Parts: sequence; structure tokens; C-alpha cells
Amino acid sequence: MDKIVAWLFTDPVSAGASTPSGHPEVFHYYLPWMIFCGLGLLLPLYYALEGRRRFFGHHTLHKYLMTKFMNQLWPLALVGWVLIGARYGLDSSLFAWRIWRYGWLVWLAIIAVYWGLYFTRHYSRHLERHQMDLVNSQYIPQPKSKKRTVRAGHH
Repeated sequence: MDKIVAWLFTDPVSAGASTPSGHPEVFHYYLPWMIFCGLGLLLPLYYALEGRRRFFGHHTLHKYLMTKFMNQLWPLALVGWVLIGARYGLDSSLFAWRIWRYGWLVWLAIIAVYWGLYFTRHYSRHLERHQMDLVNSQYIPQPKSKKRTVRAGHH
């Protein structure tokens, strides 16, 4: 257990100092992580500006679900960019520790498990309810809004 804790809380410079070359530890996943984080910021931005209206029209359930997903994605991507920058530029500080990157991956896994469980257990029931509400709204008259009539001279 002590070795795992020491491994998680070691910066790249200290980790590389114990190797025969003495160079800082190399991180090989910059490009895929940058692509993921870039898309993780661009997709919610596009969705907020145009995609919500264009892709989902009046389907309120899908709009709600995608908005919820995008609101979980953009903070993850933003923190990912901070961690990329810390790993690259602050490689001898506590912000370059492995614990931050693995914590970020745990956060990503929690979001993936949440959505996986939602779509396997609850989505079909929510979709049926949404379709039932659409049918009911066609046949059940909506209450009319009560308009106040103001008579002349009275407030």
C-alpha cells in the first residue's frame, strides 16, 4: 500500500530521478487527452448555441438528457485542460502528481457508469412516459389562461 501511495503522490521529475537516465518521466497520452478535452469543450458550446434547437426540435426528454450530459461534460473537459497544463508546465509541482490524473479518470468513469445505468434501467420508462404525455396533450384540452379584464376607471 505504501508503494501505491508513493507512486500516486510522486511528481514526474522525482519519478524520473530514480531511473537510470535521470530524465523526468515521459507522459505519452497528451494527444488523445487533448482531443477528448477539446471536443469536450467544443461540443457543449455548439450544443448550447445551435445544436439544442437543430437536433432535438420539440423532443423535451432528449433535450433535457443532452443538456444534463453536456453540463457534466464541459467541467470534466475544463479540468482536463488544467491537468494537461499542470502535467506539462508544472512537472515538478504537486499539480503534476498522478493522483490528479487518476482522480480525473475516476470522475470520467463515474459519469460513464451513471449514463450506462440510466440508459439500461430508466430510459425506456422515461421515453414511454414522454410519448404518453404527448398523446395526452393532443386529446386533453389545456386549461386556458385566465385573463383579467380591467374595466375603465377601475384599477
